[in-house]
Amino acid sequence: MIHAILINPTIDILYKISNFYVGGTFKVEEKLELPVGKAISFAIAAREINSELDLNIIAFIGQEEITRYSRFLNKKDINYEFIEIKGNTRSNKTIIDPIKRITTHIREKGFKVTLTNIQQLKSIIKKRVEKDDFCVFGGSIPLGSNDDIYYELIKIIKKRQAISILDSSGIPLIKGCKAEPRIIKPNLKELSQILNKKEIQSLTFKDPIKDSSELIQQANKLLSVDLSLILITLGEKGSIILSNEYAYFGRVDLNEKIIDTVGAGDSFLAGFMVEYSQGKDILTCFRNAIAAGAASCLEMGPGILNRKTKTRLLKKIMIKEIT
Repeated sequence: MIHAILINPTIDILYKISNFYVGGTFKVEEKLELPVGKAISFAIAAREINSELDLNIIAFIGQEEITRYSRFLNKKDINYEFIEIKGNTRSNKTIIDPIKRITTHIREKGFKVTLTNIQQLKSIIKKRVEKDDFCVFGGSIPLGSNDDIYYELIKIIKKRQAISILDSSGIPLIKGCKAEPRIIKPNLKELSQILNKKEIQSLTFKDPIKDSSELIQQANKLLSVDLSLILITLGEKGSIILSNEYAYFGRVDLNEKIIDTVGAGDSFLAGFMVEYSQGKDILTCFRNAIAAGAASCLEMGPGILNRKTKTRLLKKIMIKEIT
């Protein structure tokens, strides 16, 4: 079973506007609204990849949006358990300019959780998560929660003898890593936050092997017996997977029109976890992660991808071992 645990959901509202600029008046070419959040984006991508996967979502949801989220996940055939929070679920607006290939984000704060809400979440996790289950923690944290929340939840998962995967940012990510989840999936900026080394953000990957080697030397410091796998996403430059035993750089040359990169990292993680949870070899997992992330860029909406496109892109993936 894969549990996707979401504590700061969002109604994503995406607008496609060509040649967008600040201060102008525009007609919206396309609009899409999705009740998601990182862990739900992960789950809907995983469901598209494998229709038979055992998936469950545990999430805080604002009381006004419970019905909306329920209907959406029922259509996706994904099980869920919600903790109703007083207040509205936040909305995030994203403006996608397909001509300039620039994405603009507008983020809201959202609801505030209470200590009682957090205790409810911990109680559900203790009841639902079983030995050898996989628990994906994704996204930012809501108002009212402390920065240690992922640390605390990962410790609970480890006591359940289950496997934690963390995909967050900022201080909650830094503190969460100290609980040593099995897998973390930072991008370059997030990795620089964990390591407290801003200079790694300047790596261009024009020489992918050289820059990957430099990055891996730094990231290796995070590995331990428990935190045994790091997935680093680099956008269109590629991605890296490393453990104490191996390190690989991978990428795919799309040569296709990019529609939307929002949520591509969630799809990347979904592609990886669908295979990893079934015991597939690590390179198969990595290839499927890259293909899923790339396929997501060819569709509009976080976690949205086409399974056939992902399969087609698998043939175009390049992977090199970093020694």
